[in-house]
Amino acid sequence: MIKVVFTYEVPGEKHDEYLKITRDAIKPFWESHGCEAYTVWLSLEGSTKFVKEMLFKDEAAMEASMKQAEAEPIKKLFLGFATGITRATYRQTV
Repeated sequence: MIKVVFTYEVPGEKHDEYLKITRDAIKPFWESHGCEAYTVWLSLEGSTKFVKEMLFKDEAAMEASMKQAEAEPIKKLFLGFATGITRATYRQTV
């Protein structure tokens, strides 16, 4: 398994809209295009900080999913809300 972890911030006044779009469009898109699981976490220490985790079967599935042309509008939706984005990729070892 491959896990991609994003950390980012969403302004407090945009939380409701961001979470609705994530539930209605972003999460369903990724989970129907190669992502095994898509989760979003809100920090208890800072109300604007989020973590997003995406699980993929392997690196090939991750690359194919992320590079498909249909993903561009979905990526733009996310980027319309998120700032200070960092990304890290992990391979499951145990």
